[in-house]
Amino acid sequence: MNDERTQKIAFNVAGTIIGALLAGLAIFGIVASQQTDSPQKYTETINYNS
Repeated sequence: MNDERTQKIAFNVAGTIIGALLAGLAIFGIVASQQTDSPQKYTETINYNS
């Protein structure tokens, strides 16, 4: 009976760690996909044609 309880705790801990890793990878993927390749250039005039 104690072994079953220990196994449940181990599964909960492992699931929490795996979930945190997957969440971190998902956040990293979102941030990486939103970065632009070309930097913005500052100009004093506003061009509405581009």
